Amino acid sequence: MKLLTEYEELLNIRYCRLYGERECQQMIKHEKRVLMIRAAILLVIVCFIIVNDVYSYRNAYSNVRMNSDGEIIGVMRPDRGEESYSFSTKVKMISESGEKEKEYYITIEPAGNNEQEEAETVIPQLTESEKAEAELKALISNLNRNTSEKMVVLPDRLDNGERLVWMAVTDTDPVIYAAGFAAALLLLYRSRFSRIKAEERKARESVIRELPEFINRLVLLLNAGVVLNTAFMKIAMDVRGTRLKSSYFYRRIAEIAVLVDATNASFHQELYMFAKHSGLKELMRITNIMMDNISKGDDLADKLQRENELLWFARKQQAEEKGRLAETKMTMPLMIMLMVLIMVSIAPALMEI
Repeated sequence: MKLLTEYEELLNIRYCRLYGERECQQMIKHEKRVLMIRAAILLVIVCFIIVNDVYSYRNAYSNVRMNSDGEIIGVMRPDRGEESYSFSTKVKMISESGEKEKEYYITIEPAGNNEQEEAETVIPQLTESEKAEAELKALISNLNRNTSEKMVVLPDRLDNGERLVWMAVTDTDPVIYAAGFAAALLLLYRSRFSRIKAEERKARESVIRELPEFINRLVLLLNAGVVLNTAFMKIAMDVRGTRLKSSYFYRRIAEIAVLVDATNASFHQELYMFAKHSGLKELMRITNIMMDNISKGDDLADKLQRENELLWFARKQQAEEKGRLAETKMTMPLMIMLMVLIMVSIAPALMEI
């Protein structure tokens, strides 16, 4: 609950900076809902994987009979006409000198299949360990020698006295599931601010992209003799019927204009708060120039024109960065196309070999 409260507080701060206090509450609720849905989906996926793994394990050993200690004592042979039954098993070879463990894949043929000849169990010129392993392989091969037996009993001892313990091979490791679930939770936790980060990036790009054009319009109106307040309100009204109304920058400008018109607030102060919350130095410089014009009466149009040249240069840099990023993203598809072209070119020669 503490993490959720802190998450909500951080979202509130960042969304209020981005959109103001009026719209941020609804967006915070949406973000919390999305986060809870992702966590629920993650939990469902983990539960599904565990249930599926347990079901697969039980299905894989459906014909296997075990004792109370979990040791395999026998296997039910499939009926005539059914498919052969295969499973993996771990065999512990226990002797006075210690124990060894190996994994084998056993196939039990259905009843009535052609009986196999008994495998040779004595192989000369081998060490004792190799002889024991060869004998074990022969015993496994001899399980299908007599297919009339319904219950196939696994041998419990070798000729040299080593005891055999047959165990089921399980892939259900709780540690792996716990580690995977923890990693998924960590990924979910680290991506909890992914949407607000993307919106902040788009907002920054929108301001850098639209601000030079906004300053151009403002300078034109100021040079035509329109006062700053009226020029600002006119620009905000003019963009309502154009495609620019959907951009973040002009949407915030329109909100400031509505607030100024409804409450008779100072548009300089509202624009300054917008620049402060956005954290963009370009917008902060513009608002500071406007605030200085109120107190000092400087030539606003000339200062805005000089500042606008820097903004156009920043916009050009942004366009160049996007171009380089697009080139980087095209590298992998081009490599794939090159590999496909190479394979298509050499495939006929390979087929003739």
